[in-house]
Amino acid sequence: MTELQKIVQLFTELQNGECWIGVNMQQALADVNADTAAYKRIESGNNIWQLVNHLIYWRKTVMIRLTGKNERPEMVDFYFPDDRTEIVWNETLTEFEKVSAALLNTIKGFDETKLDKTSPKAGQTNFQLLMGCLQHDAYHMGQILLLKKEEVNTVR
Repeated sequence: MTELQKIVQLFTELQNGECWIGVNMQQALADVNADTAAYKRIESGNNIWQLVNHLIYWRKTVMIRLTGKNERPEMVDFYFPDDRTEIVWNETLTEFEKVSAALLNTIKGFDETKLDKTSPKAGQTNFQLLMGCLQHDAYHMGQILLLKKEEVNTVR
């Protein structure tokens, strides 16, 4: 198995496979509704909805960087919509799945010989960019799981 194939496998497992963490993104978000997604432990903190939009934002950023550009996507990081209905939450989840599939396709099409080359961000290789994205996503999935558990156990 090539290095790029191993990276693709790690992203696939984190999103919807047998992830080493014991849970994947789809499982973490499977039973989250709009109310749970909007729950904030503290007012200045983030909620699940914002974290999912943050993951979308950074996955798009990674895709942009893999094309050789150091630009940001045209969306607000940690976006929290004013309309917090189930319809809008489901649209967010659909966008998350679309961006996840697009990132996976971008990685599959990436030239493996460029993994050790510098990414558009100075001091970072493309390999570090991809591994950092996996670490970033796993970190925020942990936050999502904690917020979900806390919201379910909180009487409002």
